[in-house]
Amino acid sequence: MDERYQYYATLVDQVPLAIDKIRSIPLQKCFDAEYLEHSLIPELGLNNEELQEQPAELSGFFGRGLHLWQYPSQLASYLVWLAHNARGVRKYMEIGCRWGGTFILVNEWLKRIGAEIEFSVAIDPIEPTPFIRKYLEVSSSPVHYIKNFSTSAEVIGYQRICHPDMVFVDGDHSMRGVMFDHLLARSTADIIVHHDIASRACPDTSLFWSYVRQAETGFEPFEFTQQYGSVGASYLGIGVLKRK
Repeated sequence: MDERYQYYATLVDQVPLAIDKIRSIPLQKCFDAEYLEHSLIPELGLNNEELQEQPAELSGFFGRGLHLWQYPSQLASYLVWLAHNARGVRKYMEIGCRWGGTFILVNEWLKRIGAEIEFSVAIDPIEPTPFIRKYLEVSSSPVHYIKNFSTSAEVIGYQRICHPDMVFVDGDHSMRGVMFDHLLARSTADIIVHHDIASRACPDTSLFWSYVRQAETGFEPFEFTQQYGSVGASYLGIGVLKRK
């Protein structure tokens, strides 16, 4: 882990560059999935871990920029959905932020589409990464990082006091873990986002999504699970529940 932290420490200048890129997007492009998938997201930089899950045709973007651990095809459609549905978000929480790329992108995206973000919080049991530390410095809105598990009294207490209205669940991928995080989010959030809902590598989160999308009758489900034929299996996937 120390080597990875040192590696990301050499890349922290990518954070303000990414922020500037997102802020400069013409508003009409925020609704253009083709542009987002083929231009913006690859240019922001993709993850270089678990490359057997990644499409080879995107290899020129691996290990660059924000190191987004997302498929551009899925993420682009999700960002367009947010542009249509998330301008009312004021308080954003992400449970499980890894290196921080998606957390940074979604925060800045919400601001770009017109959401008046009052604060955002990232939760992870690891030390805040260099990307996160840099974002704490340069974000135009308050950002809080909680180094703890989502099951901790600290996080539960924070949730009860701050009432985030949008929560991205990407923490403990066990059935028990994702169920706990969902119930935690459900207590306040009008938008609950689940990651790894169509992933061979994450059977519990995929199974939980197949259940919760039907069981939560007070929410409308949306799925972004486009796959790449070159990979030969199904991975990642983003599921959204919007309160009716």
